[in-house]
Amino acid sequence: MIISHEHRFIFVRTRKTASTTMEILLSKHVGTGDVVTAVCARDEQLRREHGGIGPQNHLLPNAGGERVTPPGPGPGIRYYNHMPAAQIRDLVGDRIWRSYFTFCFDRNPWEKVVSLYYHRHRVPPRPGLAAFVRGTAAADAYNWPLYTVDDRPIVDFVGRYEEMDACLLKVLRQIGLPEPQQLPRAKTQFRPQRDVEERLHGSAVARISELYAAEIAYHGYEPPS
Repeated sequence: MIISHEHRFIFVRTRKTASTTMEILLSKHVGTGDVVTAVCARDEQLRREHGGIGPQNHLLPNAGGERVTPPGPGPGIRYYNHMPAAQIRDLVGDRIWRSYFTFCFDRNPWEKVVSLYYHRHRVPPRPGLAAFVRGTAAADAYNWPLYTVDDRPIVDFVGRYEEMDACLLKVLRQIGLPEPQQLPRAKTQFRPQRDVEERLHGSAVARISELYAAEIAYHGYEPPS
């Protein structure tokens, strides 16, 4: 997640939508007073290789002193990875939230679940995609609560992962940043190159349709046939 006071934007990180790639790209342009949240060690290395700025201004002011009750995961954390837009708005205040360009991305839910499956089970033997979909973990890529309140988006723009190039260009023009020559590709190593239609059938498709109904209705996604 990034809050850029310099360029007046707030990027809300969603799950399984190339958000790490986006954060690495955006972090190259942050100022010293901007907020950048932490990613895993492997992705921090990738961020450094691409000239991005690492985590900054995301800790509570007294994180190194007395014990505190942080709003997010981990001791002393103020802003964190995959922080809901509503929480970010509460911390920055309505004036900043309304005057900055706020945005995130989302993705075809059936593709998200397959991506999540291979991320959670990176090497064989795997439990089987159908079994994964039947379990509770299949809902862990549900992004709707991250950018909505009362079932309505509170960000200015929700880009579609499937239209990433066009959506990214729109965002960069809106916030006044240059178009990149090449995007860093984070986490692409986890999933074999297989189409979702070859992997999801019948009850698995129906269960994802139920779990992700709000996202499907809002974005108009169609299930694999």
